[in-house]
Amino acid sequence: MKKLVFTIIVLLPLLGYAQAHLGASLSDIKELHSDKVFKIDYTNQGQKYASAEMNYGTFVYYFDNETGLSNYCLQIPDNITALNAQVEVYNKKYVIISEKCWKAYLEGGGLMNINLTYDEEGEFYFFSYTN
Repeated sequence: MKKLVFTIIVLLPLLGYAQAHLGASLSDIKELHSDKVFKIDYTNQGQKYASAEMNYGTFVYYFDNETGLSNYCLQIPDNITALNAQVEVYNKKYVIISEKCWKAYLEGGGLMNINLTYDEEGEFYFFSYTN
């Protein structure tokens, strides 16, 4: 059991970046997660988005209308335990901007901003990923 918890904690930051897939096309994301079912829809402003249930929650990818590449990602963790574990890992791995915001310096020189939004009752929470 300890090995499983350790593995999950170690992999969470990788999953956060890997599954944010900023700068990827929908076909690239689908190819990376071929075992997942994606629901495609459009916002009221006409922006395309795709959502899928992943191992640690629901991911929603938003795509630029001109380039067709992902420019924003939301992750809605499955439960408070997954949320807390991910916050702990982000606190260790990335630069802490505030208790709800991290900056990830990625290989190749890229940057990713990670923001946590939640209500005070802990009933509503999600991570957002941007460049």
